[in-house]
Amino acid sequence: MANLPDKLPPQNLEAEKSVLGSILIDKNSIEKVIDVLRPDDFYNRKNQLIYRVMAGLLEKNEPIDILTVSNKLEENNELENAGGASYLASLLSATPTSAHILNYAKIVRRKKVLRDLIDSAHKIMALGHQEDESIEKILDQAEQ
Repeated sequence: MANLPDKLPPQNLEAEKSVLGSILIDKNSIEKVIDVLRPDDFYNRKNQLIYRVMAGLLEKNEPIDILTVSNKLEENNELENAGGASYLASLLSATPTSAHILNYAKIVRRKKVLRDLIDSAHKIMALGHQEDESIEKILDQAEQ
């Protein structure tokens, strides 16, 4: 079996930023992706934090814009972990339109599925080294 070179897990940071920027441009665009994307679908931790806040604001019927998002992050003591106000501003400036948010979201989701697939493969590989376990138990664990 060939060893895979050390690689970054599948991710597309530009698509992640474009999803967030699209929501900041047009708060209604989150409704197109809220059922498709979850915060942990984002590879970048900053983007996870920002999307989680945006989803929470939507849930409470509160406005979603750069001010409300940065304020909520600040209240949660997460603004710095989310890249600060300058990162939020860069999301706005890097996204020319919100029209393609669903395409951006599909890219983010696809990369998450690929990361999950790699994670599952690693877990199954580890099971192959459990020589003390019964083969039936190992196969059951691998199927799960």
